[in-house]
Amino acid sequence: MALTSLPSDAALYHAQAKIFKRSEGRSAVAAAAYRSASLLHDERTGQDFDYRAKHKVAAFIIAPENSPAWAHDRQELWNRSEAADRRKDAQIAREWEISIPRDIPRDQWESFAREVAAPFVAAGAIVDVAIHCPRAADGGEQPHIHMMVTLRAIDESTPSGFSKKKNAALESMHASGGRYGGGERGGRLKEQRERIAAVMNRYLEAAGSERRASHLSRVARGLDDDPEPTMGEQRKHAAAKRGSHDAVTSVVSRMRQTRILENELAKTEEAIMATNPKFQNLNGIAPRRKQDFKTKLFQERFPDADLSGFADQLHQVDTRNPRTTKIRMKDGGWIDVDAAGRTIKVYGPTGTADELAQRVVEADYADYIDRLEITQRLQKQGATPRKTVPAAEVETIADRWRSRGYTNISEAPDGVWVTIGNTRIQDLGDELRIHGKPTEAATRAMVEKAIDEWSSELEVFGTQEFKDAVWLDSARRGVTVYDKLTGELYQPSPDVRAKFEADRKRVAKESDDMDDLQANKKVSALLKSAAAGDAEAATRLENNDDKLYAFVSLHLDEDQRKSLAHEPDEKVIAALAHFRKRGAKALEDEEKKGEDKKVVSLSQRLAAKAEREKELEAGRGNAPAPQ
Repeated sequence: MALTSLPSDAALYHAQAKIFKRSEGRSAVAAAAYRSASLLHDERTGQDFDYRAKHKVAAFIIAPENSPAWAHDRQELWNRSEAADRRKDAQIAREWEISIPRDIPRDQWESFAREVAAPFVAAGAIVDVAIHCPRAADGGEQPHIHMMVTLRAIDESTPSGFSKKKNAALESMHASGGRYGGGERGGRLKEQRERIAAVMNRYLEAAGSERRASHLSRVARGLDDDPEPTMGEQRKHAAAKRGSHDAVTSVVSRMRQTRILENELAKTEEAIMATNPKFQNLNGIAPRRKQDFKTKLFQERFPDADLSGFADQLHQVDTRNPRTTKIRMKDGGWIDVDAAGRTIKVYGPTGTADELAQRVVEADYADYIDRLEITQRLQKQGATPRKTVPAAEVETIADRWRSRGYTNISEAPDGVWVTIGNTRIQDLGDELRIHGKPTEAATRAMVEKAIDEWSSELEVFGTQEFKDAVWLDSARRGVTVYDKLTGELYQPSPDVRAKFEADRKRVAKESDDMDDLQANKKVSALLKSAAAGDAEAATRLENNDDKLYAFVSLHLDEDQRKSLAHEPDEKVIAALAHFRKRGAKALEDEEKKGEDKKVVSLSQRLAAKAEREKELEAGRGNAPAPQ
């Protein structure tokens, strides 16, 4: 795709009206032959004009209904037009030169041309249309239309077939001011240029293009760059044929190359602003471009919402999430639009956010607005509240929230805003404000910040319920809570303190149970290893738990030991108490027999067995090879 010097949302607009004057040596017949790439004979001069080698896309004539046959014969049409006025200073035709935006498909070019010409034909003019498509300087196509328009209405009572006077209806569409009557000079041409731009935009929209044409000058559109010098088609052809620029084409080429680079930079800047909305307000990008981009993001999400009066009030528009749109206004108000739930949450200062949210509802993008007021606050002990936060500090605060696993974060001059469910936390560094209902998740998040950033100390103020909730979560995690009103340690309600004590006992018991479980898992593993014949495990078991050792060495036989070695830990742990009873019984039986000193322990037997296996292995290694 060719790089273009146009901004990403702009379509090339060119619509220039001209008058063919005989005093300037112009011939309507010659012009028609050139534009239609045909051979025509000029009866007034006796010359033939042959441009059949020239390329054209299409050429056709549009005439009012019931026009005579000659109106569709190009040679006869323009010879009659020349004959209608024999004066040396006669005006013999009008011409419109109109660009076709590249995003309009080729199969729509003729339809586009006919729609542009329709008002002229309705006024009684005959319009000779030629569509050309040369290569542009950027290597892409440059489709455009030439429309030659007759100045007189058809009147078959005259020798030429045209009226002796100019077509007043057509003149009223082109001329104004001075001797032409009401309106400013050039006002009617401006109206036609605006109409043509509207036709272009209808075709662009139908083609699915985001580009739009504007009839306004660069100055009128607020663009601060210089316009290009005028460069006619003849000059362009001459430069192309020569293979080098003249003074004018060189300037235009450099200007276009500069704009191409600016457009590529603008695309990069827009990609940055879309993926990281905070850059919509940082230095480095032109203010007008930033504001236009925010307007574009809003209109892409809410094309039917009325943004008039609010476009310049947009501070930040975040559309990264396809389901939600977050908008911050310059007065500090926020709008969160949930497209799936058709709800809007507004928070921050009352003002433009509330008004714009209402317009979004009126455009049927949401059903109702939920206003989230500041309900609770807490802060670092001894902190002084503030309204704004330096940009560098905002970035640091945001990064700390992200490091704690929170992702729905927005950075603004009035701090970092963290979305947790339906609650919004405003972090001003040393102070946290809750907008909306203070949920358990939001309370837990604030206590996490106190642990990480405030040395596990905080001051709380708000309702008794909120203070109790903060104290309970803080007490569980070792955070000291002070009452903002008294400056003393906060004393929770008796019910909350009782709940904390009950929770602490439960946690302690669960901890003890966990320790027991871990210990029993180790005992089970040791018992099963001894049963499997591990001499080291048998020795450790004998030294640490004589009852379990007696169970596995005295109570079980060889087959039972093999079976025990493959039992799951859960089953073995559940039976440990029973195994110890069996082991104790086995020890008592041995004592009654009075044979304690004669008993060879399992660990000794396993050690002796291992030693014999080593000796046998060594003997096999030294045995003579069979003969």
